[in-house]
Amino acid sequence: MKLKVEHTTLFEYDALIFETATEVKLRPTNLNGSSQRCLEFDLQVTPSTSIYEYTDFYGNSVHHFNIMERHNRLEIIATSIVETGSGHTAVSPGEDIFLQDFLLASRYVQFDPAVLDYAQQFQAIADPYELAETVCRVTNETFTYESGVTGVHTTTSEVMELRQGVCQDFAHVMIAVCRHLKVPARYVSGYLYGGPGTDGLNRSSHAWCEVFCGPEKGWIAFDPTHATLLVDQRYIKIGAGRDYADVPPVRGTYKGRAAEQLKVVVRIWRLDENNA
Repeated sequence: MKLKVEHTTLFEYDALIFETATEVKLRPTNLNGSSQRCLEFDLQVTPSTSIYEYTDFYGNSVHHFNIMERHNRLEIIATSIVETGSGHTAVSPGEDIFLQDFLLASRYVQFDPAVLDYAQQFQAIADPYELAETVCRVTNETFTYESGVTGVHTTTSEVMELRQGVCQDFAHVMIAVCRHLKVPARYVSGYLYGGPGTDGLNRSSHAWCEVFCGPEKGWIAFDPTHATLLVDQRYIKIGAGRDYADVPPVRGTYKGRAAEQLKVVVRIWRLDENNA
């Protein structure tokens, strides 16, 4: 499936600010082993400035820029054309070094008593794929999707208490359970195409997780937010890490006393409908 994504982030301030430093992780992944291909990517920043790109520790593409002049508005428009694939990523040579990172607690994935208690019902499942599929299904059935009750800094401890949240929260809970049961799992940021009738509509970014199911099966992507459970060609992967803290779409800082307002618009179009 070929999809186009336009992700617009607008920061507006009630007074002038200066010395903005911003980090953007919005380029869809092109990692070896993945069936996804980013065919085109363009990043436009206003006010205009030089943009630098590098690859982080987990292989994610990162764009960084500074704006030294005074301004009260910052707009970032990332446009991508992606050929999507399955939710399977083969294991790359030397990747074993990362597995330990995906077995430990992290900023938003915590091994609190509620998570450990929740994980007990799955501990008899030995096969990693069966375990991941079961955790994904039970989390989807057990937790209630409710926007506005959590935020980007909500931990698994808080989600377990609420039993509510959004895609980021469900992914964090599933990751915590898998890691506690000694199965590596990582957080994935990206987008989900809503299907015919949704082209060009404003949608949110999405999040899910990938579970290491052994050297032969590699990383399999699961989405506990949706009852379909397995990730398919509707999904666009941007990047992966230990949790949300490793792959926020936009992160930055500035000097000034101004209050900030944020607006994000995500639009997705399918480009190959006639050939489907």
